[in-house]
Amino acid sequence: MHIKTRNIQKHILELLDNFPAVVVLGARQVGKSTLLKSLLPDAISFDLERRSDFQRVSDDPELIFREADGPYVFDEAQLAPSLFNALRVEIDRDRERKGRFLLSGSSSPQLLNHVMETLAGRCAIVELGTFSWNEGLDKPASAFCTSLSSLEQLKTLPSLNDYAELLAQCLSGGYPEPFLNRGNELFFDQWMESYIQSYIERDIRRLFPTLNLDAYQRFIKMLCFASGDIINLSNFSRSLGVSQPTVKKYIEIMEGTFMWRTLRSYEKSQSKSVVKMSKGHIRDTGLICHLLNIHSVDDLKSHPQYGKIWEGFVIEQILKGLQDHLITHRRHYYRTRSKAEIDLILEGRFGTIPIEIKASYSTSKNQIRTLENFVVSNQCPFGVLINNGDNIYMLSKNVIQIPANFL
Repeated sequence: MHIKTRNIQKHILELLDNFPAVVVLGARQVGKSTLLKSLLPDAISFDLERRSDFQRVSDDPELIFREADGPYVFDEAQLAPSLFNALRVEIDRDRERKGRFLLSGSSSPQLLNHVMETLAGRCAIVELGTFSWNEGLDKPASAFCTSLSSLEQLKTLPSLNDYAELLAQCLSGGYPEPFLNRGNELFFDQWMESYIQSYIERDIRRLFPTLNLDAYQRFIKMLCFASGDIINLSNFSRSLGVSQPTVKKYIEIMEGTFMWRTLRSYEKSQSKSVVKMSKGHIRDTGLICHLLNIHSVDDLKSHPQYGKIWEGFVIEQILKGLQDHLITHRRHYYRTRSKAEIDLILEGRFGTIPIEIKASYSTSKNQIRTLENFVVSNQCPFGVLINNGDNIYMLSKNVIQIPANFL
Protein backbone atom coordinates (compact mmCIF):
# COMPACT_ATOMS: atom_id res chain seq x y z
CA MET A 1 0.00 0.00 0.00
CA HIS A 2 1.19 3.52 -0.81
CA ILE A 3 2.27 5.25 2.43
CA LYS A 4 1.09 8.85 2.51
CA THR A 5 2.73 11.66 4.41
CA ARG A 6 0.33 13.04 7.02
CA ASN A 7 -0.03 16.77 7.61
CA ILE A 8 0.54 16.43 11.34
CA GLN A 9 3.88 14.59 11.11
CA LYS A 10 6.23 17.56 11.27
CA HIS A 11 4.28 19.06 14.17
CA ILE A 12 4.53 15.85 16.20
CA LEU A 13 8.29 15.92 15.65
CA GLU A 14 8.28 19.46 17.03
CA LEU A 15 6.38 18.24 20.09
CA LEU A 16 8.89 15.43 20.59
CA ASP A 17 11.60 18.11 20.72
CA ASN A 18 9.71 19.80 23.56
CA PHE A 19 8.07 17.05 25.63
CA PRO A 20 9.30 13.76 27.15
CA ALA A 21 6.25 11.96 25.70
CA VAL A 22 3.67 12.50 22.97
CA VAL A 23 0.32 10.67 22.84
CA VAL A 24 -1.42 10.26 19.47
CA LEU A 25 -5.16 9.61 19.72
CA GLY A 26 -7.48 8.55 16.94
CA ALA A 27 -10.06 6.07 15.73
CA ARG A 28 -9.04 2.58 14.72
CA GLN A 29 -7.60 2.19 11.23
CA VAL A 30 -6.75 5.86 10.65
CA GLY A 31 -3.03 5.10 10.30
CA LYS A 32 -1.67 5.64 13.81
CA SER A 33 0.66 2.62 13.73
CA THR A 34 2.05 3.61 10.34
CA LEU A 35 2.56 7.17 11.55
CA LEU A 36 4.37 6.10 14.71
CA LYS A 37 6.76 3.90 12.74
CA SER A 38 7.55 6.71 10.31
CA LEU A 39 8.16 9.22 13.12
CA LEU A 40 10.54 7.02 15.13
CA PRO A 41 11.64 4.25 12.74
CA ASP A 42 14.49 3.09 15.01
CA ALA A 43 12.53 3.10 18.27
CA ILE A 44 11.94 0.07 20.46
CA SER A 45 8.33 -0.71 19.57
CA PHE A 46 5.54 -2.54 21.37
CA ASP A 47 2.14 -3.28 19.84
CA LEU A 48 -0.07 -3.98 22.84
CA GLU A 49 -2.64 -5.79 20.70
CA ARG A 50 0.05 -8.45 20.17
CA ARG A 51 -0.14 -10.93 23.04
CA SER A 52 3.63 -11.23 23.58
CA ASP A 53 4.14 -7.45 23.67
CA PHE A 54 1.14 -6.97 25.95
CA GLN A 55 2.39 -9.61 28.37
CA ARG A 56 5.88 -8.15 28.51
CA VAL A 57 4.73 -4.58 29.08
CA SER A 58 2.04 -5.54 31.59
CA ASP A 59 4.27 -7.82 33.65
CA ASP A 60 7.21 -5.51 34.25
CA PRO A 61 7.35 -2.21 32.34
CA GLU A 62 10.20 -0.96 34.55
CA LEU A 63 12.37 -3.82 33.31
CA ILE A 64 11.91 -2.66 29.72
CA PHE A 65 13.30 0.76 30.59
CA ARG A 66 16.29 -0.74 32.38
CA GLU A 67 17.18 -2.94 29.40
CA ALA A 68 17.51 -0.13 26.85
CA ASP A 69 17.61 3.64 26.65
CA GLY A 70 14.88 4.16 24.06
CA PRO A 71 13.21 5.90 22.38
CA TYR A 72 10.10 3.78 22.81
CA VAL A 73 6.84 3.42 20.88
CA PHE A 74 3.75 1.94 22.58
CA ASP A 75 0.89 1.28 20.17
CA GLU A 76 -2.64 1.00 21.70
CA ALA A 77 -1.17 1.97 25.06
CA GLN A 78 -4.53 2.09 26.85
CA LEU A 79 -4.53 -1.72 26.93
CA ALA A 80 -1.77 -1.78 29.58
CA PRO A 81 -2.74 0.50 32.50
CA SER A 82 0.35 -0.50 34.50
CA LEU A 83 2.50 1.15 31.83
CA PHE A 84 1.53 4.69 32.81
CA ASN A 85 2.85 4.71 36.39
CA ALA A 86 6.12 3.26 35.09
CA LEU A 87 6.27 6.00 32.45
CA ARG A 88 5.75 8.69 35.07
CA VAL A 89 8.59 7.36 37.20
CA GLU A 90 10.90 6.97 34.20
CA ILE A 91 10.16 10.47 32.86
CA ASP A 92 10.72 12.01 36.30
CA ARG A 93 14.18 10.45 36.50
CA ASP A 94 15.24 13.04 33.93
CA ARG A 95 12.56 15.56 32.97
CA GLU A 96 14.95 17.36 30.63
CA ARG A 97 15.12 14.42 28.19
CA LYS A 98 12.69 15.04 25.36
CA GLY A 99 11.14 12.82 22.72
CA ARG A 100 11.70 9.54 24.52
CA PHE A 101 8.17 8.09 24.44
CA LEU A 102 5.60 8.01 21.65
CA LEU A 103 2.25 6.41 22.46
CA SER A 104 -0.99 5.83 20.56
CA GLY A 105 -4.52 4.88 21.55
CA SER A 106 -7.92 4.49 19.97
CA SER A 107 -10.22 4.60 23.00
CA SER A 108 -10.04 8.17 24.16
CA PRO A 109 -11.85 8.00 27.55
CA GLN A 110 -9.73 5.13 28.83
CA LEU A 111 -6.43 6.49 27.57
CA LEU A 112 -7.09 10.07 28.62
CA ASN A 113 -7.87 8.95 32.17
CA HIS A 114 -4.51 7.18 32.36
CA VAL A 115 -2.73 10.21 30.89
CA MET A 116 -4.44 12.80 33.08
CA GLU A 117 -3.90 10.79 36.26
CA THR A 118 -0.22 9.96 35.73
CA LEU A 119 1.35 11.98 32.91
CA ALA A 120 -0.16 15.43 33.33
CA GLY A 121 2.44 18.04 32.41
CA ARG A 122 4.78 15.37 31.07
CA CYS A 123 3.26 14.78 27.63
CA ALA A 124 1.57 16.44 24.68
CA ILE A 125 -1.66 15.02 23.25
CA VAL A 126 -2.62 15.19 19.57
CA GLU A 127 -5.27 13.58 17.44
CA LEU A 128 -4.80 11.86 14.10
CA GLY A 129 -7.95 11.86 12.01
CA THR A 130 -8.87 10.15 8.79
CA PHE A 131 -7.34 11.53 5.59
CA SER A 132 -7.73 15.25 5.06
CA TRP A 133 -8.64 16.20 1.50
CA ASN A 134 -5.08 16.98 0.45
CA GLU A 135 -3.69 13.81 2.09
CA GLY A 136 -6.10 11.61 0.18
CA LEU A 137 -5.57 13.37 -3.14
CA ASP A 138 -1.79 13.91 -2.77
CA LYS A 139 -2.08 17.69 -3.02
CA PRO A 140 -0.63 20.58 -1.02
CA ALA A 141 -2.35 21.36 2.26
CA SER A 142 -4.63 24.39 2.30
CA ALA A 143 -3.56 27.50 4.21
CA PHE A 144 -7.18 28.20 5.25
CA CYS A 145 -6.71 27.33 8.93
CA THR A 146 -3.40 29.17 9.26
CA SER A 147 -4.93 32.25 7.60
CA LEU A 148 -7.94 32.71 9.89
CA SER A 149 -6.33 35.73 11.55
CA SER A 150 -6.05 37.59 8.23
CA LEU A 151 -8.91 38.37 5.87
CA GLU A 152 -6.40 39.51 3.25
CA GLN A 153 -4.62 36.15 3.33
CA LEU A 154 -7.93 34.30 2.95
CA LYS A 155 -8.66 36.31 -0.17
CA THR A 156 -5.51 34.93 -1.82
CA LEU A 157 -5.99 31.21 -1.11
CA PRO A 158 -5.38 29.06 -4.23
CA SER A 159 -7.94 26.59 -5.55
CA LEU A 160 -6.69 23.07 -4.73
CA ASN A 161 -9.46 20.68 -5.80
CA ASP A 162 -12.52 20.53 -7.99
CA TYR A 163 -16.11 19.79 -7.01
CA ALA A 164 -16.13 16.32 -8.59
CA GLU A 165 -13.02 15.27 -6.62
CA LEU A 166 -14.55 16.45 -3.37
CA LEU A 167 -17.86 14.72 -4.02
CA ALA A 168 -16.02 11.46 -4.67
CA GLN A 169 -14.02 11.88 -1.46
CA CYS A 170 -17.18 12.72 0.49
CA LEU A 171 -18.66 9.44 -0.74
CA SER A 172 -15.62 7.32 0.12
CA GLY A 173 -14.64 9.04 3.37
CA GLY A 174 -11.12 9.19 4.72
CA TYR A 175 -10.20 5.87 6.34
CA PRO A 176 -6.92 5.12 4.58
CA GLU A 177 -7.39 1.49 3.51
CA PRO A 178 -10.86 1.76 1.92
CA PHE A 179 -9.98 5.14 0.44
CA LEU A 180 -6.92 3.74 -1.31
CA ASN A 181 -9.06 0.85 -2.60
CA ARG A 182 -12.18 2.87 -3.35
CA GLY A 183 -12.35 1.61 -6.95
CA ASN A 184 -12.90 -1.93 -5.65
CA GLU A 185 -16.54 -1.87 -4.59
CA LEU A 186 -16.53 -5.37 -3.11
CA PHE A 187 -13.50 -4.61 -0.93
CA PHE A 188 -14.87 -1.21 0.09
CA ASP A 189 -18.24 -2.58 1.22
CA GLN A 190 -16.69 -5.53 3.05
CA TRP A 191 -14.16 -3.31 4.80
CA MET A 192 -16.89 -0.98 6.06
CA GLU A 193 -19.05 -3.86 7.30
CA SER A 194 -16.07 -5.47 9.01
CA TYR A 195 -15.06 -2.17 10.59
CA ILE A 196 -18.50 -1.59 12.10
CA GLN A 197 -18.78 -5.14 13.42
CA SER A 198 -15.25 -5.09 14.83
CA TYR A 199 -15.93 -1.74 16.48
CA ILE A 200 -19.04 -3.09 18.22
CA GLU A 201 -18.05 -6.68 18.91
CA ARG A 202 -14.45 -6.04 19.95
CA ASP A 203 -13.90 -2.45 21.07
CA ILE A 204 -17.26 -1.65 22.64
CA ARG A 205 -17.67 -5.11 24.19
CA ARG A 206 -14.21 -4.80 25.79
CA LEU A 207 -14.65 -1.20 26.96
CA PHE A 208 -18.26 -1.51 28.12
CA PRO A 209 -18.96 -5.19 28.87
CA THR A 210 -22.43 -4.53 30.34
CA LEU A 211 -23.66 -2.43 27.42
CA ASN A 212 -26.67 -3.65 25.41
CA LEU A 213 -24.87 -4.11 22.09
CA ASP A 214 -28.06 -4.66 20.07
CA ALA A 215 -29.54 -1.37 21.27
CA TYR A 216 -26.22 0.39 20.71
CA GLN A 217 -25.98 -0.90 17.14
CA ARG A 218 -29.54 0.28 16.42
CA PHE A 219 -28.61 3.61 17.95
CA ILE A 220 -25.73 4.03 15.47
CA LYS A 221 -28.11 3.45 12.54
CA MET A 222 -30.59 5.98 13.96
CA LEU A 223 -27.80 8.47 14.56
CA CYS A 224 -26.99 8.47 10.83
CA PHE A 225 -30.38 10.03 10.12
CA ALA A 226 -29.83 12.60 12.90
CA SER A 227 -26.29 13.49 11.82
CA GLY A 228 -26.03 17.25 11.45
CA ASP A 229 -29.07 17.92 13.62
CA ILE A 230 -29.74 18.84 17.22
CA ILE A 231 -29.96 15.67 19.28
CA ASN A 232 -33.28 15.11 21.03
CA LEU A 233 -32.59 12.50 23.69
CA SER A 234 -36.27 11.75 24.30
CA ASN A 235 -36.84 10.76 20.64
CA PHE A 236 -33.98 8.26 20.77
CA SER A 237 -35.12 7.03 24.17
CA ARG A 238 -38.64 6.22 22.95
CA SER A 239 -37.46 4.56 19.73
CA LEU A 240 -34.82 2.40 21.43
CA GLY A 241 -36.76 1.60 24.58
CA VAL A 242 -33.96 2.83 26.83
CA SER A 243 -33.65 5.73 29.27
CA GLN A 244 -32.45 9.20 28.29
CA PRO A 245 -29.31 8.83 30.47
CA THR A 246 -28.54 5.66 28.48
CA VAL A 247 -28.89 7.56 25.19
CA LYS A 248 -26.60 10.25 26.57
CA LYS A 249 -24.08 7.55 27.48
CA TYR A 250 -24.30 6.12 23.94
CA ILE A 251 -23.45 9.54 22.50
CA GLU A 252 -20.53 9.91 24.91
CA ILE A 253 -19.23 6.49 23.82
CA MET A 254 -19.52 7.42 20.14
CA GLU A 255 -17.69 10.67 20.80
CA GLY A 256 -15.01 9.06 22.98
CA THR A 257 -14.24 6.47 20.31
CA PHE A 258 -13.93 9.15 17.59
CA MET A 259 -17.04 8.11 15.66
CA TRP A 260 -19.14 11.18 16.49
CA ARG A 261 -18.40 14.91 16.75
CA THR A 262 -20.46 16.90 19.26
CA LEU A 263 -20.83 20.64 18.77
CA ARG A 264 -22.18 22.53 21.73
CA SER A 265 -24.25 25.66 21.58
CA TYR A 266 -22.47 29.01 21.54
CA GLU A 267 -23.00 29.87 25.21
CA LYS A 268 -21.65 33.43 24.99
CA SER A 269 -24.69 34.62 23.07
CA GLN A 270 -26.81 37.00 25.14
CA SER A 271 -29.99 36.10 23.27
CA LYS A 272 -32.58 34.20 25.30
CA SER A 273 -33.85 32.64 22.07
CA VAL A 274 -30.65 30.62 21.53
CA VAL A 275 -31.14 26.84 21.54
CA LYS A 276 -28.90 25.31 24.20
CA MET A 277 -29.00 21.65 23.14
CA SER A 278 -25.96 20.11 21.42
CA LYS A 279 -25.81 18.94 17.83
CA GLY A 280 -23.30 16.74 16.05
CA HIS A 281 -22.43 14.49 13.13
CA ILE A 282 -20.88 11.16 12.18
CA ARG A 283 -17.24 12.10 11.65
CA ASP A 284 -16.43 10.02 8.57
CA THR A 285 -18.68 10.56 5.57
CA GLY A 286 -17.68 7.25 3.98
CA LEU A 287 -19.03 5.46 7.03
CA ILE A 288 -22.33 7.34 7.08
CA CYS A 289 -22.79 6.89 3.32
CA HIS A 290 -22.28 3.15 3.72
CA LEU A 291 -24.75 2.93 6.61
CA LEU A 292 -27.34 4.94 4.62
CA ASN A 293 -26.85 2.75 1.51
CA ILE A 294 -25.42 5.62 -0.53
CA HIS A 295 -23.19 3.95 -3.10
CA SER A 296 -22.63 6.55 -5.83
CA VAL A 297 -22.20 10.29 -6.24
CA ASP A 298 -25.65 10.45 -7.84
CA ASP A 299 -27.10 8.64 -4.79
CA LEU A 300 -25.34 11.13 -2.54
CA LYS A 301 -26.54 14.27 -4.34
CA SER A 302 -30.14 13.06 -4.43
CA HIS A 303 -30.25 11.81 -0.83
CA PRO A 304 -32.34 13.80 1.70
CA GLN A 305 -29.32 13.89 4.02
CA TYR A 306 -26.94 15.27 1.38
CA GLY A 307 -26.82 18.79 2.80
CA LYS A 308 -26.08 17.53 6.31
CA ILE A 309 -23.49 15.02 5.08
CA TRP A 310 -21.71 17.73 3.09
CA GLU A 311 -21.81 20.06 6.08
CA GLY A 312 -20.14 17.44 8.28
CA PHE A 313 -17.60 16.74 5.55
CA VAL A 314 -16.54 20.40 5.41
CA ILE A 315 -16.55 20.85 9.20
CA GLU A 316 -14.27 17.84 9.63
CA GLN A 317 -11.86 19.17 7.00
CA ILE A 318 -11.61 22.47 8.87
CA LEU A 319 -11.18 20.85 12.30
CA LYS A 320 -8.58 18.41 10.99
CA GLY A 321 -6.69 21.37 9.53
CA LEU A 322 -6.68 23.09 12.91
CA GLN A 323 -5.54 19.99 14.79
CA ASP A 324 -2.91 19.14 12.16
CA HIS A 325 -1.34 22.57 12.73
CA LEU A 326 -1.77 22.32 16.53
CA ILE A 327 -3.95 25.46 16.51
CA THR A 328 -5.71 25.68 19.87
CA HIS A 329 -9.39 26.44 19.42
CA ARG A 330 -12.90 25.97 20.71
CA ARG A 331 -15.80 25.04 18.43
CA HIS A 332 -19.54 25.58 18.69
CA TYR A 333 -22.64 26.03 16.60
CA TYR A 334 -25.39 28.65 16.89
CA ARG A 335 -29.14 28.32 16.49
CA THR A 336 -32.12 30.32 17.66
CA ARG A 337 -35.67 29.13 18.28
CA SER A 338 -36.65 30.95 15.06
CA LYS A 339 -34.17 28.57 13.29
CA ALA A 340 -31.53 31.16 12.45
CA GLU A 341 -28.40 29.00 12.41
CA ILE A 342 -24.63 29.11 11.93
CA ASP A 343 -23.01 25.73 11.33
CA LEU A 344 -19.62 26.32 12.99
CA ILE A 345 -18.19 28.98 15.26
CA LEU A 346 -14.46 28.89 15.94
CA GLU A 347 -12.74 30.68 18.81
CA GLY A 348 -8.98 31.03 19.15
CA ARG A 349 -6.11 33.50 18.96
CA PHE A 350 -7.57 34.48 15.58
CA GLY A 351 -10.74 35.74 17.27
CA THR A 352 -14.29 34.46 16.88
CA ILE A 353 -15.09 33.33 13.33
CA PRO A 354 -18.63 32.21 12.38
CA ILE A 355 -18.76 29.84 9.40
CA GLU A 356 -21.85 28.87 7.40
CA ILE A 357 -21.71 25.92 4.99
CA LYS A 358 -23.88 25.45 1.90
CA ALA A 359 -23.87 22.65 -0.67
CA SER A 360 -25.19 25.04 -3.31
CA TYR A 361 -23.24 26.84 -6.03
CA SER A 362 -24.36 30.37 -5.24
CA THR A 363 -25.55 32.16 -2.11
CA SER A 364 -27.82 35.18 -1.93
CA LYS A 365 -27.35 38.07 0.48
CA ASN A 366 -30.57 37.06 2.20
CA GLN A 367 -28.96 33.73 3.11
CA ILE A 368 -26.09 35.39 4.98
CA ARG A 369 -28.24 37.66 7.14
CA THR A 370 -27.69 35.52 10.24
CA LEU A 371 -23.93 35.55 9.62
CA GLU A 372 -23.86 39.33 9.24
CA ASN A 373 -25.94 39.88 12.37
CA PHE A 374 -23.73 37.53 14.37
CA VAL A 375 -20.54 39.27 13.20
CA VAL A 376 -21.86 42.67 14.27
CA SER A 377 -23.41 41.63 17.60
CA ASN A 378 -20.35 39.58 18.65
CA GLN A 379 -17.72 41.96 17.22
CA CYS A 380 -16.18 39.25 15.05
CA PRO A 381 -13.45 40.22 12.56
CA PHE A 382 -15.52 38.68 9.72
CA GLY A 383 -17.74 35.74 8.83
CA VAL A 384 -17.15 32.97 6.28
CA LEU A 385 -19.60 31.43 3.83
CA ILE A 386 -18.40 28.14 2.34
CA ASN A 387 -20.26 26.91 -0.74
CA ASN A 388 -19.43 25.26 -4.07
CA GLY A 389 -18.89 28.40 -6.10
CA ASP A 390 -15.88 29.21 -8.26
CA ASN A 391 -14.20 32.22 -6.66
CA ILE A 392 -13.33 33.86 -3.37
CA TYR A 393 -14.90 37.29 -2.92
CA MET A 394 -16.64 39.47 -0.35
CA LEU A 395 -20.38 38.80 -0.26
CA SER A 396 -20.82 41.83 1.99
CA LYS A 397 -18.71 44.14 4.10
CA ASN A 398 -18.38 41.48 6.83
CA VAL A 399 -18.75 38.12 5.05
CA ILE A 400 -16.32 36.41 2.67
CA GLN A 401 -17.30 33.59 0.30
CA ILE A 402 -14.74 30.78 0.16
CA PRO A 403 -15.69 27.83 -2.08
CA ALA A 404 -14.99 24.38 -0.64
CA ASN A 405 -12.37 23.63 -3.27
CA PHE A 406 -10.11 26.28 -1.67
CA LEU A 407 -10.09 24.52 1.73
